[in-house]
Amino acid sequence: MKRWMLALVVMLLLMPRVNASSGEYLIRPSDVLSVSVFGYPELSFPAPGNPDSITIRSDGKFAFPLVGEIEAEGLTPQNLAELLHELLGKYYVNPRVTVNVQRFSTERVYVVGEVNVPGLYELDKSRNLMDAIGAAKGWTKDAAKTKVFIIRKAQKAEPIRVNLLDLLKKGDVSKNPRLQEGDIVYLTENHRIDFARDILPLTQIFYNLDNTGNNDS
Repeated sequence: MKRWMLALVVMLLLMPRVNASSGEYLIRPSDVLSVSVFGYPELSFPAPGNPDSITIRSDGKFAFPLVGEIEAEGLTPQNLAELLHELLGKYYVNPRVTVNVQRFSTERVYVVGEVNVPGLYELDKSRNLMDAIGAAKGWTKDAAKTKVFIIRKAQKAEPIRVNLLDLLKKGDVSKNPRLQEGDIVYLTENHRIDFARDILPLTQIFYNLDNTGNNDS
């Protein structure tokens, strides 16, 4: 087994298990938000009397005074501010609401193979393939940019093959896919790819870890 693959196995074993674009940021679980309702500190977070910010729960919701549970996942901060304005408008005259993301949640991804600094990286607001490669300080001179693979634990399917030259030379943004928690980004070398030798061991790592987790539960 290659040295970097052995290191990847160790990182995956130590990693906590997690249940598995446009230019505007969409709120997601574990984001930390500040909400300000002008003139109403009792409805503002953080504020005197409300020292804590609002953290979006794993179900994508949070509880807010008067209006109860709110589904925030998938909304932009502006969308959420407008929703709160509408809901609070039942109790207050034209409440002025602003929402900001104080801390973005992160996606942990592994970038291995022909990159300058292989390893585990946490991506926050930007979570695309090129962001992950950039975090790993770019590809090496031996990288095959037409043979980049994304190995996705969540879907347990054949790895996604990406031709980065279509992105770099043709501007095809579909070749810069959004990554998910636990994805492995694998940049291959400039030689013929043997699926059984080069790709299958990475998928097998995921499957073995899943089976271990299922047996433990």
